[in-house]
Amino acid sequence: MEKDKQQSRQTRRNKVRVVSARFTDIEYQAVEKRRKDAGVSLSRFVHSVLLTGKVVQRISKADADVLRKLAGEANNINQLAHKANAGGFAGVAAELMMLKKKIVQIIKQLSDDWKNK
Repeated sequence: MEKDKQQSRQTRRNKVRVVSARFTDIEYQAVEKRRKDAGVSLSRFVHSVLLTGKVVQRISKADADVLRKLAGEANNINQLAHKANAGGFAGVAAELMMLKKKIVQIIKQLSDDWKNK
């Protein structure tokens, strides 16, 4: 028992770095609720979550570029819709088919990239 207390004191002495974070009132209440449910101190709770929790990666630059391409194609669809409304669907049908192929390729690329992460 005395040995456990000694190890605990030593561990606390080795913890010399402090990490701070800011929360909104609602976020803090959520953290507090989870901490209370776990039955541990705030320090122990945050320490455990930070070391064992899962972090969702932000979107990569490559994925952002692909999504921008997709948004550009959506803009092209909008322009073709205006053309179709003004001059009839037959005038834009071929362009729409080419656009559809591009969009399917972009979506496939995104899907493949996200499956491999």
